[in-house]
Amino acid sequence: MACSYCHSNDKSIFDDIESMIEDEPPSLLKSQSRRSDNQSIKSVYSIADVIHLERGGCVIVTKLGTIQYGIPPETIKDSLNKGLEVPTYYIIPTKRFDKKLGMSTAEFEFPAYFNFFCKKRQITLICSKDAEYAIRAVFQETLLGPLDHSEMYLDFYHKYPKSAYPDFHKERSIFSRNPSNLEERLTIDHLLKFEIFDKENQVTLTDGQTTVKIVYDESGSFKIIENGTYLKSIKDQFLFPDEYNEYIVTKPDDYRVESQKNIRQPSTPTMTQINKLPEISAEEKFNQFSRHDKRKPSVLMWNDQGGKLENGSIVFEQDLDEGITFTPPDFGVTILGCSHGFDPKGTTSGYIFWIHGRGIMVDPPPFASYHLKQMGIPSILICAVIISHCHADHDAGTFHKILDDRRVEIITTRTIMNSFLRKYSAMSGIDQEQLKKLFIFRPAIIGTPQNIYGAIFEFFYSIHSIPCVGFSVRVDKKSIFFSADTFYDPEKLLEYKNQGLMTQRRYEELAFVNLNHDIILHEAGVPPMHTSQTVLGKFDNNLKNRLYLVHVAQKDLKKELGLKIAKQGIENTMILIPSNTNKHITTLRRLDLLSSIDIFEHLTIKNIRWLLDSLISEDFQPSDILIKEGSIGDRFYIIESGLAKVFCTQKGSEFERYYQVGDYFGESAVLQNDGRRGASVQAVTHLKVLILEKHDFWFIFGDGLGGQGPIIQKMKSLAAARKSKAVHCIFKNQLFSELQPSQKTQLEMILKEQDIEKGTVMWKVGEKPEFAFLIKKGTFEFIDCPEQDLEELDSGAYIGEAKAMVDGTPHTTSIRATRKSVIFKISKKDLLNFLNKHPGLFVIITDFKYVE
Repeated sequence: MACSYCHSNDKSIFDDIESMIEDEPPSLLKSQSRRSDNQSIKSVYSIADVIHLERGGCVIVTKLGTIQYGIPPETIKDSLNKGLEVPTYYIIPTKRFDKKLGMSTAEFEFPAYFNFFCKKRQITLICSKDAEYAIRAVFQETLLGPLDHSEMYLDFYHKYPKSAYPDFHKERSIFSRNPSNLEERLTIDHLLKFEIFDKENQVTLTDGQTTVKIVYDESGSFKIIENGTYLKSIKDQFLFPDEYNEYIVTKPDDYRVESQKNIRQPSTPTMTQINKLPEISAEEKFNQFSRHDKRKPSVLMWNDQGGKLENGSIVFEQDLDEGITFTPPDFGVTILGCSHGFDPKGTTSGYIFWIHGRGIMVDPPPFASYHLKQMGIPSILICAVIISHCHADHDAGTFHKILDDRRVEIITTRTIMNSFLRKYSAMSGIDQEQLKKLFIFRPAIIGTPQNIYGAIFEFFYSIHSIPCVGFSVRVDKKSIFFSADTFYDPEKLLEYKNQGLMTQRRYEELAFVNLNHDIILHEAGVPPMHTSQTVLGKFDNNLKNRLYLVHVAQKDLKKELGLKIAKQGIENTMILIPSNTNKHITTLRRLDLLSSIDIFEHLTIKNIRWLLDSLISEDFQPSDILIKEGSIGDRFYIIESGLAKVFCTQKGSEFERYYQVGDYFGESAVLQNDGRRGASVQAVTHLKVLILEKHDFWFIFGDGLGGQGPIIQKMKSLAAARKSKAVHCIFKNQLFSELQPSQKTQLEMILKEQDIEKGTVMWKVGEKPEFAFLIKKGTFEFIDCPEQDLEELDSGAYIGEAKAMVDGTPHTTSIRATRKSVIFKISKKDLLNFLNKHPGLFVIITDFKYVE
């Protein structure tokens, strides 16, 4: 959406934005709009007031205007919604990237676009020289696009005609002109001005008779001084809202051990009330409505009564309560957001395409993983992300998803991937080669169909200010078209072709798009960066019935043209093929689920066949008991859909945790003869589980080795860890306590209990790192190293140098037991293998030598 209002002949963007916030409180600086002098601020706020922003960061009021500390994604929406003038001065935090959330705290793109294209002015970034270098590298990719396209041929199928290749440099010239002087090419310095801290850690801003000095002091704060008068200090510690770190619908497994009441546990919200749905099969739901309308609906939705017909169209609308667990369709799409980065009321565009029950996210909005948890969608269901291009309102949530849970597949062209790597390496400070290890890259190839998770994708390059890829996707005889950001106007495209900006073949591919699809998701921003609604309004009614606008603000919809905006939210998921409609797809779904579960990753094809043949499917209603504590165990369970509570009521061992799709339980009892269940399991929602009988469990996982197969060994390690209550240590640790349930299970599998005598030196400076450990009981101290002044570390603390293990360098610390202790040891091999599967944890833990 970047620069979407550039060169627009429509009404002034200033008027457009004002109308967006017309119902908001009086603007802080409305009297300052387009001002060039130092007139006083007339507002409800006073000089030196600090205003905290919803998405994080704050602004301080000065005579120069507001100065903002920190720039989280979508920050201009906070200003607009508060009725504030969008600032022109920004202090960049020292920590420019939050590795835990995978989010930038210096997301300057949209403040720059808004001020330049809407208000015709620069923004000033107050930062270090290193930060300026990184920001310029980021803006090269997002504003101007990649410099080199010498390997663009790798994006195309080898038989694809070169005459159809886009000339990115020529097409970029359509959009990258200075709107104040169309003869002049746009540069970074048109939009950004940098004020760099000097040797005294000071920056001075002057406007007329007003001087504001910003001093970075020894306490780690930015001190704001106006005309010699101290105003305020802002601590250089950017914090995102707490709720971004919390689970909303599927709350985290939470061991509440009565004997450990005094241990500080992470706060957990109450789980949303879950309503019970009547048991109606997908086929029944389909038939209930097809009998009322002889036309088979091209998009099938249902609510708790089975569904409803909307406005006489053939689109059914789902209407589920937020707390209901979601069973993905075999083919469909969920709209996470359908607006753009300038709309203070709307959610930035993003999508989930459902294929055989697995989700592929497209351009995930900021904090998309957080919103998925709100909607009750387990992260295990999302197997891949498609990046259409590298503007902030399209890729800001991608890195967040990369660091969430397990390694995810990223699908885009090589050109866009290389741009993404350069951008996020500069933004995060992580080397490009290290970034590549955090995800699996699947290249999108233009000019040939690609089978991805059982669906046929056909990718294409749209026309945009930077390289941008759209696609169509087909499952069976149903299909969806996604335009991506593009300028669709056949008449104008012909002009560009005649001006030599594109070839005849390229023009034909852009102007004569095949829109013979069941669902058409087409962007509708402001031309020439985007597609005019006027052009889309010329489509015939048959096509408009299948057309859903995205990347457009609700208030800007031109209903008189017969257009509609796609509805967002899981409750409005558009379903072309319902879930479990045929046995073949059901088997594929189960195979996908099993392949995503950690313990099954090394199963042979023969073992997988045995497993699929042996699994029994059973359904349970909310409150049903699957397993009773103390009973003899003879079954192993895998959750296929729904939410289950695992709990123990035995005095001194009380706990409660929640399991969802892909989680498993019951392994401890089936590993033993007459093994007793150590906990009860109860269905929280409608629950579908896959069950493996004890004899099948041993046959499949024993590998004919007398029970010595690798999966059995993993299960035994897990059982031993649970018997020694390793999870209690995990929950005491501030980092490990926030892992997903499945991640905690994998961590438990690699913990080996070991007694340590008082005075034992675990390792010394200069030695080769071979292991890390968690403290179960006892205390340890650092010696003969810079960390030796720290207090002793006790139960729950993690100690280890993961970075040294990764880099192959020696220890920089020495550590000694100060009393008789018990630890959970983690070998180097097991730790690195675990971290490689969980990129978010990898990025964080390699920055630390200990975590309490």
